Parts: sequence; structure tokens; C-alpha cells
Amino acid sequence: MSLDELLTRHQEYERIQLKRMPSGHLQMQVSLNGVPGNFILDTGAGATILEEKRKSAFRLESRLSDKKFTGTGGSATGMQLSTGNRMKIGPLEIDDSSIYLVSLSHVNEAFQSMKLEEVDGIIGADILSAHRGVIDYSNLVLYLRK
Repeated sequence: MSLDELLTRHQEYERIQLKRMPSGHLQMQVSLNGVPGNFILDTGAGATILEEKRKSAFRLESRLSDKKFTGTGGSATGMQLSTGNRMKIGPLEIDDSSIYLVSLSHVNEAFQSMKLEEVDGIIGADILSAHRGVIDYSNLVLYLRK
């Protein structure tokens, strides 16, 4: 029995196809509040993040969070929290999703310098943990439990 059969037929997982970017990042399409977006998967990100400049495009309401965001640069910055969002990752629908809004300009500037498509956000470990994520790197598939 293959991993795909085990997870999708016997464990109630949804199959989400990933795409490897030339930068090595794993990319996926995500719908947030009915708006399609370009996201990357980051197992090291503790939370799911949206580029703060795209807040209105994805129809988010937010408030200042007491948490701080620390990226690869090491400096902590404030961030906003948006709750009650509808997220669709492949066939998996997640109601009442929490998203943090942070500037991803450092990520998108790096992608621009490599002539790569900008990202709207990052799917983090919060989604992976809540839905018992399994990543099949060799086939570029993410499995999330319903």
C-alpha cells in the first residue's frame, strides 16, 4: 500500500499538491476568505502569516497582537492578528482560521531578485500541527487531516 493510499483512503487526509520553486521553497495555492493566494510552506514558522500589505485584498479584519514576530534577521517586530477567517488549502476547508499579519518584504525582495513570483503568505506549523501534516518531499505532496 502506498503512502497516498494509506493516508487518503484510511486516515481521512486530504492531498495537496506542492510545487518546488527554484529557490527550494515549497509553494501552494491557498484561498483565504474566497481570495486565491500564493503561499509557501514553512515548517519552521510557528504561525500562518499573511503579508500585511495584502490585508484588504484578502478581506481581513485585525487587531494588534501581543506576540512579536522574529524572522531570519533576528529582530522582533510587532504584528497584527486576524481571527475568524475561512481558509481553503486544496480540498481542505478550515473555518475560523487565525492569521498573523507581518511584513514579508524581505522575503519578496529576495524572490524578486531571483525573478520569482512574490508570495502572499506562509503556511506555518500551526496548520501542520492542527491537521497532523505529513510532507512527501519526493512526490511534492502535503497531506493534511480533515
